[in-house]
Amino acid sequence: MMPDRKDRRLVSLSEASFPEPFACGLEFNAPVRGPWNIVHTGMLLPGGHLLYICPRGCLRGVIMTAAEMGAMERMSWVGVSEDEIAQGLLEEAAEKGVSAIVDGMQPKPRVLLLYWSCLHKFTSFDSAHVCAVLQGKYPETRIVNCHMMPVMRKSGPSDDQRTRANLYEALGPVAEQEREPLAVNIIANDRPTDANSELMRLLRSAGRIVRDLTLCRSFEEYEAMARSTLNVTTHPDALYAAQCLEGRLGQRHLHVPLCYGPGEIRAGLARLAEALGVPLPDLDAEEDSATAALVAARAEIGDVPVAIDYTVTPRPLGLARLLTEAGFGVLVVYADAFIEEERADFAWLRAHAPSMRIAATLAPQQRLHRLRGNGGLVPLGDAVLAIGQKAAYMAETDHFVNMVAGGGLHGFSGIRVLAGRLREAWHNRKDRRREIQLKGLGCATCL
Repeated sequence: MMPDRKDRRLVSLSEASFPEPFACGLEFNAPVRGPWNIVHTGMLLPGGHLLYICPRGCLRGVIMTAAEMGAMERMSWVGVSEDEIAQGLLEEAAEKGVSAIVDGMQPKPRVLLLYWSCLHKFTSFDSAHVCAVLQGKYPETRIVNCHMMPVMRKSGPSDDQRTRANLYEALGPVAEQEREPLAVNIIANDRPTDANSELMRLLRSAGRIVRDLTLCRSFEEYEAMARSTLNVTTHPDALYAAQCLEGRLGQRHLHVPLCYGPGEIRAGLARLAEALGVPLPDLDAEEDSATAALVAARAEIGDVPVAIDYTVTPRPLGLARLLTEAGFGVLVVYADAFIEEERADFAWLRAHAPSMRIAATLAPQQRLHRLRGNGGLVPLGDAVLAIGQKAAYMAETDHFVNMVAGGGLHGFSGIRVLAGRLREAWHNRKDRRREIQLKGLGCATCL
């Protein structure tokens, strides 16, 4: 009989269920800090100021993020007291607190990202009303109604998805004659897409102007994104932002996903070429080059066990399949759930690598879990190559690819780059303890 899901934290693919191999419950958060949080994402908006309104215990984390980025001048906060809750004064206190901060700012911010907490949700706080009052009081500043509600993340758009969408709410509608048919936005990523990727080369060859919030250095560059006619997404957490913009500004949306299967890569690029009205270039050489890079990496790395985690890519099973097909010994994938787009890769891996393990990252037992020794999957002292910070932490290895959220890689070119990073990680140890403690990989840090 298969063990109850609530009692498991490590299962083989032959036992695992899709899309959730493990039951939800009390959660553990591994001490790796490379993945971005909503503060890192909010800081992408040039001319924007972040203001958090929540109990002081919650404020600690977001303030520390801003401090570690050396960006305290772009962060403000208003604490919520028990008296304000008991006396029903939350709306009045919020208006006064925010006003006191904005009144003292010169010049006024172009955009104010106003974050409410779980507490406001529980107390039926009218955030829309408060934002409308503040918008009337400060017409020169665009007030954006944001939320920080980690306890609600299991239903509806997550905090991350909402924050990605919030970043574009300051874009206003433009007149039809101001639209730029040749302008394309790549939206809701937390880092630029590799300029050498097939996606970017296709856009350039089609004569398109490419805009990306991650590359904007002024509010005016950001505003220009409203004039583009097509939004391209590559990350699944960007889809909500694209849907919002399509409904609000009428910008078309095309999803060209970060993925690893040659057929899916080709299909995404074909859809983009069709949308641009240009022929799809021959991709055979690109695919052959990616395959050759993986073969070379496999020859150097050999049979070393490989561990992958979900923070490195939204498609960890797709990556596991790619590497398995190339002959790598993928031992374990650290993930708590999978997106629907991974279903085919899950089925393929179950058929071709049924002994591969899926390991929970959120299970409280994982704070004591070790991949090595004491009955673990790898003998003590043997090498492991990890892809991602959580995999490096749980596999206790200094041989790891330090990357989050796809790292801006895409398509066959992305596979080539990743193959090179696998080789580099195998030949060169990293300072694991130091690397995984740096918050927001790729962000500025004063640490």
